[in-house]
Amino acid sequence: MRQSALSLFLIFLLPLVAADAAATSDVQLLRKLLIERLALMEQVAAYKWNNDLPIDDPVREANVLNASVARARAAGLKPEAARRLILDQMEAAKMIQRHYFASWEEQSVGSIDDVPDLVGELRPKIGALSGELVSVVAMSQAQLHTCPAIAVLRPIPPEFSGVPKVWVEAVSSIVGNRPDCS
Repeated sequence: MRQSALSLFLIFLLPLVAADAAATSDVQLLRKLLIERLALMEQVAAYKWNNDLPIDDPVREANVLNASVARARAAGLKPEAARRLILDQMEAAKMIQRHYFASWEEQSVGSIDDVPDLVGELRPKIGALSGELVSVVAMSQAQLHTCPAIAVLRPIPPEFSGVPKVWVEAVSSIVGNRPDCS
């Protein structure tokens, strides 16, 4: 009797444990994608710096936003949530580019060596990461506002400790406002 009760308990518990592990894995993947995407922004900034291009490009941003929101909606995100997610990622990207521009100006940097091509190399990588990011957010949106997910997403990665506002911006629409989750 005791063995059958234990077996029954395990039969019901294991799917819950597996689901929780999958949810944690999705949230960790989301964090990894956010870090990878933002890490590319130093190279984007370097390309723009070398080519005397502005950080802000309203026409391109509008086109990227419209296409990204359409993809996000197709992946299952509500239109307003998709829009906030994309806008937050774009703003975080521009914030980190401004950080690098300010640093290079302060140091009187002329040109930066070995910078990948923006159109041929960087944008395709950013686009691929953005697509994955949207898919993971869509798959895991039910748990993103939970304290365990926020505990994974909210801490500022060491890579961005010098510009913590960038990370806060990148995750703000994902984790929402949960002051009860420390």
